[in-house]
Amino acid sequence: MTKKMETRTCPSCESETEVVEKKVSIPVGNESFTTKTLVCKKCGRYALTRAIRKEMDAWGRKLSKNIVEPQPIFTEAAHQFAEGMAIQYGMKRVPFFRVLTTFYLNHVVNREDFQELKNYWETHVSRKFLNEGTRSKVSVPIRYLMYRKLQIFSEVWNTSHAKAIEESVLFGLAVLSSEAKSFEKLKAIAESLQQYITDVAQAA
Repeated sequence: MTKKMETRTCPSCESETEVVEKKVSIPVGNESFTTKTLVCKKCGRYALTRAIRKEMDAWGRKLSKNIVEPQPIFTEAAHQFAEGMAIQYGMKRVPFFRVLTTFYLNHVVNREDFQELKNYWETHVSRKFLNEGTRSKVSVPIRYLMYRKLQIFSEVWNTSHAKAIEESVLFGLAVLSSEAKSFEKLKAIAESLQQYITDVAQAA
């Protein structure tokens, strides 16, 4: 069967070149998504079109396993505080980390005052407390939907998945600390986060 071939402007080569329809494997964490698309004969690049992303999302949502395990690093104080908070909601520490990360990516980073909030908690006394003690890694298994959110955040802010989780968790822990609630905006976020954790815990 003759392969479909066209002439188009390749955004990578920035020149008119031939593209041919080929099967490609797109890395998604530790998995690979396979599809057919037009590939530049000159540089081998292809575009992640809206159609491909939609197809990949449908494939990813059907996956029943974790596709990546970032290893964020937290201090002993952060681990202990997170453990205590998780127990209050009937959860274990690693699932609690995932909940804090999901809340941060879905409900905090898209706020218009995100940078103001980020600057505030990064200089807050609770941040200093959470940075005390020896530091150790923890594996946080991630499935597709959370991976997709992490990937977007990591690309925008030029950071790793592990660092994104660290930022999300430390923000959540700081918000849940009693000291942070003196700042009206963080108080409102804390109430929303507490309800979100409760809903997730009850649904588990």
